[in-house]
Amino acid sequence: MIENKIKKNIFVSILVSLALYLSLSIYGNIEIVIATLKSFEWTYFPIVLFIIYLSFLLKFLKWQYYLKLSKVKIKVSDSFQIFMSSLTMSVTPGKIGELIKSYMIKQLNGTSTNKTIPIVFAERLTEMFALIFLVILGFDLIKNGLIILIFSLLIILVSLFFLLNKNVSNWSIEKIGSIKYFQKYLEYLKISVANSRELLKPKPFVYMFLLSVVIWIIECFGFYIILSKFNIDVSVLWSFFAYLFSIFVGSISFLPGGLGITEGSITYLLLKDGINKDIAISSALIIRFATLWFALIIGSLSMYKFNKSKNKFG
Repeated sequence: MIENKIKKNIFVSILVSLALYLSLSIYGNIEIVIATLKSFEWTYFPIVLFIIYLSFLLKFLKWQYYLKLSKVKIKVSDSFQIFMSSLTMSVTPGKIGELIKSYMIKQLNGTSTNKTIPIVFAERLTEMFALIFLVILGFDLIKNGLIILIFSLLIILVSLFFLLNKNVSNWSIEKIGSIKYFQKYLEYLKISVANSRELLKPKPFVYMFLLSVVIWIIECFGFYIILSKFNIDVSVLWSFFAYLFSIFVGSISFLPGGLGITEGSITYLLLKDGINKDIAISSALIIRFATLWFALIIGSLSMYKFNKSKNKFG
């Protein structure tokens, strides 16, 4: 059952996270880290959460745009609950668990997953492209991982070429279909690739790429507020790119939610900039709660509400 898989995913992620955050706290000295967290101006934390929630709403606009482009008919209220429910899968590798949106729509109104799975792919592709674009823009502030960034950008460009060039994609699918194991998925793959091609045409791609850039900048601003409320002197641009680079490294690690890698990268970059170790650790813990775990809480509440109203996944 989908619900059981979600519960298992959340449970395992919480256990891993507790071990990770305990390790970080020990590294920084637990008592000092706790004292540092207490020194944070928590009256500003609701503002950070509001900013992050705003980024969720803009991501929902992307989802709605792609649904309309794919001619998927669904009530906005149902679409919103399904999208927010998918936030429970933020702690899956590469957010691949967000495919749950496709299965929830299928169970709701029978829409084939062939029409909606490409939407999830397009969401992630435009999100990653925008992330890499922003990190490269601020690369002079990071001075690390250029080869990885370029390699990731090339992978995205090759993927776009593969999807948008009909002859190349059809030839590749036929070659894949010649392998016995993949033959049963051949027709499904053809339909999914064809649908992805429509979503990634220049006009929708540019629109969603630009919206993704705005979404990342909003998240970055939340991180900057956290740093500023520890009363440390850090530039807006540097904090933006330190956060984005850490998210990027966590994304390509393909660990669930980038757990460990993202927090470690944030801490390392803050330390490298001369910020106190305990403040660096505390900042990483707060921003990850505001993004990753806040998303999981919102998603769980939305999933419960959706299950209760539709009685589909109980």
